[in-house]
Amino acid sequence: MQPALLLLIPALIALLPPVLPSDTEPGLPAPSNVCVDSYNMKHIMRWDPVEVKGDPLPVIYRVGFELYSGLRELCVNITETECDFTEKIFPFWRGRPMVRAELGLRRSEWVVLPNFQPSINTTIGPVKSLVLLSNSGKLIVEFSYPFSPIPDVLKLNYNLSYWKENSEEKKTDNLHSSMTHVLDHLESNANYCVQVYAFTHFIKGLLSDPVCETTATDITYKIVLGCIFVFVFIIGLISLFIIPDKPLHLVLSRIKNWLDGPYRIPSHVLDYLEDPPPLVQTECTQSTFEEDQYDHISIVQLDPFLDVSKETRPDHNQLGSEKT
Repeated sequence: MQPALLLLIPALIALLPPVLPSDTEPGLPAPSNVCVDSYNMKHIMRWDPVEVKGDPLPVIYRVGFELYSGLRELCVNITETECDFTEKIFPFWRGRPMVRAELGLRRSEWVVLPNFQPSINTTIGPVKSLVLLSNSGKLIVEFSYPFSPIPDVLKLNYNLSYWKENSEEKKTDNLHSSMTHVLDHLESNANYCVQVYAFTHFIKGLLSDPVCETTATDITYKIVLGCIFVFVFIIGLISLFIIPDKPLHLVLSRIKNWLDGPYRIPSHVLDYLEDPPPLVQTECTQSTFEEDQYDHISIVQLDPFLDVSKETRPDHNQLGSEKT
């Protein structure tokens, strides 16, 4: 059987691929320190540059994403040492990121990273614009998204922790998807601190910086509101009187211009004074009164010391003489 094997050796050699000549260019070193930074659903792959001495051409890089269905190219023929592939894969895709260096006909080996899925392996940052509003012994907590969530893929829920300053006891509230929360049953005129983080079924986000606020009593709250109202009222009045082109400013300007004169008497009044209407004289008819003839009455004053009986008795002698 040995002669038979010897006869098969030439046929097997003919099937082997041709051997590369000795002057073939050697391969390139692979990129090092390869990693994927995924923060708030923004994905960037980074690596250290590959240095080749004595070659004027720059080293270029090729970045791929290995899926079960095959290799998907993310960045091709780039000279930068990073590749932003946020918009090039879907949040639920799961695959292996890889990168290699290229220089002319020379290629490096692929550097393959472990499986990566954006909706699971990203880092969720702290919430934004966390503020506390004190209102009658309560604290109103408000904040905004750490980033715009992706509907039906990445739903964010929130967890809130609060505690009294200089106290080790912390309380937590699950806010679900709400970004507004009211903390009541708090001590008056006490300083409370709040922290919030976002989370999903697979990811716990980063904690926000603590924000502290003092709970105000009803009187303090009303005083603050009153001061704000007075301040706004004064500013409004100043703006109405001073700022040009405002309605009140225009009205006051017109009144001022009218009061500054010159003063003029209306024309119809002047006409009346210059040419007054004639006076209406009424003729009074003197009525003649006919003098009526009246009998004259003589009033005789009686002396109280005289004898009335003597004065009133008729004198018969005189009566007789009058009759004759």
